[in-house]
Amino acid sequence: MYLYRILALPFTLLSSVVIASEYTSPVDNINVYSTELTSLAIQNFSNGVVEIDIHGKIFNLAPASGAQLNCSGYKQLELQVRHNDHEYFQVPCNSRVVINESFTNQYAKGE
Repeated sequence: MYLYRILALPFTLLSSVVIASEYTSPVDNINVYSTELTSLAIQNFSNGVVEIDIHGKIFNLAPASGAQLNCSGYKQLELQVRHNDHEYFQVPCNSRVVINESFTNQYAKGE
């Protein structure tokens, strides 16, 4: 798997490939959208750093940043938002995960 960190994902490119369907996320203020891309895109619009665990690899997304993950060979990825009650959830590789501006971590680091 290759991860490409991007400070600001191009909204015009991503918005042009989003399909109308939306997946359900068990974490409040996180939405998952189906796309026509062959990669997983994650955007953090919250005011804080968000830790994402994907199959044991930790990614720290700063505010107003994003990441794109080439997940060839996978149909779904297990995604865990660290410092929250919910254990994990699966997202299709051809999706976009949007962390909304009203998202907050339930627990501070170290608690």
